[in-house]
Amino acid sequence: MFASPIRLILLYTLSLLALWCSSHSFAQTNNNDVSISGFGTLGVVHNDTRQVDIIRNLSQNNGVGFTRQTDVGMDSNLGLQVDGRFSDTLDGAIQVISRRNPDQFHPQLSWAYLRYLPNDNLTIRTGRLGFDAYMLADSKNVGYSYIWIRPPIDFFGSLILSYFDGADLRYTHNLENGKITFKLFSGIAREKLNTGYANQILSLAGSKLLGGHIEFEQDHWTSRLSYSVLQIANEYPRLTSTLGKLQSPDYQTFIPNGSTIASELSLQNKLVRYTSLGIVYDNSPFLGQFMLNDIHSDSLIIPHSRAGFLTLSYRINKWTPYSSLSAVRPIGGNNITTTPSMPPSVVTLINRINRGVIGQENNQTTLTTGIRYDLTNSSNIKVQIDQIHNTDHLLVRKVQPGWNGHANLISIAYNFIF
Repeated sequence: MFASPIRLILLYTLSLLALWCSSHSFAQTNNNDVSISGFGTLGVVHNDTRQVDIIRNLSQNNGVGFTRQTDVGMDSNLGLQVDGRFSDTLDGAIQVISRRNPDQFHPQLSWAYLRYLPNDNLTIRTGRLGFDAYMLADSKNVGYSYIWIRPPIDFFGSLILSYFDGADLRYTHNLENGKITFKLFSGIAREKLNTGYANQILSLAGSKLLGGHIEFEQDHWTSRLSYSVLQIANEYPRLTSTLGKLQSPDYQTFIPNGSTIASELSLQNKLVRYTSLGIVYDNSPFLGQFMLNDIHSDSLIIPHSRAGFLTLSYRINKWTPYSSLSAVRPIGGNNITTTPSMPPSVVTLINRINRGVIGQENNQTTLTTGIRYDLTNSSNIKVQIDQIHNTDHLLVRKVQPGWNGHANLISIAYNFIF
């Protein structure tokens, strides 16, 4: 829905104004108690096939390929942040991001918190916070801050939350040869999730979230083990009719376990568990990143999956070539079987359920090569090629008959901070 070019022009007009203001020192008060900063990405991506839309993550319902073969909305965004310090132990931040999501490029409040720092080791925040279930997840919108044009889709793309309203506690303890950090968080989700079907949005509003991580840093190594649990508050609207049929006496005559199947399909009050391990080796000019995750839920609509990626990069003056291999795979899989005695209406229902469950499975591999060039201390440009092979369609949209599962993306992005 390409009122987007006009919105992007407005977006980057505002960003240029913000850059001009920051260069003329209008972004800060005299005592530095309040400051304005921001970030942005202007990206262009081309898909060599028109038979499928590739998306950046599950918040996007349109991508690049079928909808438009060359797209400027997949990676482009603009973020503005206001930081304020109220005392030596109390500060806060507000961050607003405009990016492609279910509401297109409408601005979204991603951070709005107060932070209390009683000592050098302990930090407590409350308000709207970023969801850092994985390493880098809390900053995945800041294109300037990482190596790739976009974080590996196979790994980060199926993460259905980017923020929550609640509180977190972070404690850091210095060791003789490193430091260890513990973090706990709890809150309520507010976001909406695209499902790949027109006008079918899953609202996560009211869903409860609990989690934390342990992080260890020593010399050039950083490792983190994370675990989070999301309890989904709402039912998926597209399921309502199907669940009603499975629980009806007419269908249970032919599907005796219909109530059990309905319970396994339902999303309301079901738990989704995120477990991840991340290891980063940063010894300039070399950087290596390795991460694994496991997503497991109590509902068949969010199938069990595992993903991982390995990225290697090497900085040569202002140039940083990089290469990455990422993949996601479904674990298990349950289909409801049909029998010859079932009437056509029951067989049709069961086949529709099986297609729906398979449609939520995630099987994709991506080989990425690219190069980053640092223009200044606050801006860079990146060029990237992604070779994608997909056999299950969770992370793609608008699949056309005859698509062979392959897509090649060529992307270029300008990233800046101010």
